[in-house]
Amino acid sequence: MKGDFTRDSFDRFRHYTRVAMQQGRVQLDADWNEQASITQHYLRTLALDLIGPSGGPVDNCGFAVITDPGHLDALTDAYGRPLDGSRLGEIRARLAAGDFVIGTGRYYVDGLLCENDAPVTYTEQPGYPFGDRTGLENLRGAQQFLVYLDVWERHISAAEDPGIVEVALGGSDTATRVQLVWQVKVLRGDGSDGCGNLTALRRTYPPLMRAKAVAPHDDTVPRLTGPQTRYRGAENQLYRVEIHRGGTAGAETEGATFKWSRENGSVVFPVRNVSADSDADRTTVAVATLGRDKRTGLAVGDIVELVDDTYTLRESADPLYVVNSVNRDRLEVVLSGTGSGTTGQDSRLYPLLRRWDHGSGGTHAKDATGGTVLLSEATGIDEGWIGLEDGVAVQFPASIIEGQPNEYRSGDYWLIPARTAAGDVVWPRRRVDDQPEARPPNGVQHRYAPLALATMDDNSALVVEADCRSAFDTMPRANGIPE
Repeated sequence: MKGDFTRDSFDRFRHYTRVAMQQGRVQLDADWNEQASITQHYLRTLALDLIGPSGGPVDNCGFAVITDPGHLDALTDAYGRPLDGSRLGEIRARLAAGDFVIGTGRYYVDGLLCENDAPVTYTEQPGYPFGDRTGLENLRGAQQFLVYLDVWERHISAAEDPGIVEVALGGSDTATRVQLVWQVKVLRGDGSDGCGNLTALRRTYPPLMRAKAVAPHDDTVPRLTGPQTRYRGAENQLYRVEIHRGGTAGAETEGATFKWSRENGSVVFPVRNVSADSDADRTTVAVATLGRDKRTGLAVGDIVELVDDTYTLRESADPLYVVNSVNRDRLEVVLSGTGSGTTGQDSRLYPLLRRWDHGSGGTHAKDATGGTVLLSEATGIDEGWIGLEDGVAVQFPASIIEGQPNEYRSGDYWLIPARTAAGDVVWPRRRVDDQPEARPPNGVQHRYAPLALATMDDNSALVVEADCRSAFDTMPRANGIPE
């Protein structure tokens, strides 16, 4: 959730049932958001307990894998109307090339409601292909593969969906949205585990991180918030520590890296045009705005990430850019490097520059190839702390499971509220020794459900061998009243 939030105060281990607002009190975004999270947690847990890991209503069970052209005439659009001839012809051509249709309907995955409103083929999904081995051409000749549903939540701001903004307010930014994202993907295998072959996707033990604020060792360091302060920032902040390149810790060229932002990654600049100059090894980006002030602006030396919808849906982790120059009259920014693809070239994918703050200082070792921070782990509570800025430090504890190192995934993130009034960060501490507690990531949390087992021969003939979906009966109704 890369928004301008006070903090994320929801904690399921506190077992709160609701938020009770008081008269005459200051209202915070965190209170409103916590109420929404409490309700969401209750409903999703209830759905998970009643339905199980996954399932759909028997009369509208969605996400069927359709390969038989004889079933296409029964397909309808999002409003229940038959598909027109041109759309049917396009789908038939895709099926002939080995593609398949994802059926409409509803399906629950770990309590999350997934809805497919209109039929779409596998290769038409936003973000396709999702990896090196997920392209349709890579499935030819596969002995067997599992078609599965990957579900997670994505934060959407007005920069990514202008429809959120109320034009009557003159374009003022208000609330953001959280969107449920689903993707139908494939996992190659020998089929020995049947429909349950999802163990390679799930993490048994997520990685952990600690955070704290430390006092300066040098008395010449200015203390902006009092003589006893540990957090020395001039403003309250919500730090975001996010994994950029996934993997395990320790390998300098292929290991995990992270990036951080003092504004929860919410400082973004909508992109109007991108022009890469490979000879000069630079990229010129025309933006819609350069921010309201210095706090939300861009300066030479800042580190930015060029993203769009496709980049986000693929959870890509391309090298970051360094700002070489800023032309405020022309609203242009010149960046080092030329990138590795077409990210930012299509305005329909809402491209933007996202500012990260790890280039401004800190005691961390930089990854020279990607512009991020090398991730290192610690085996003891007093070692391996990585300084960010103004006294804020983080630590990644090493795995205690023998032979099973921590697996960091792109998009894992932790939030660290830092407060000037306390001169400290808001982070849970252990009761036994008052040391910072090691916590799993706040997100991104992927959930998976099997859909079908299939094969494809060398002639692009795709055959569904087993339907892996689960269906449940809904409560019968008569005249709108449950029987």
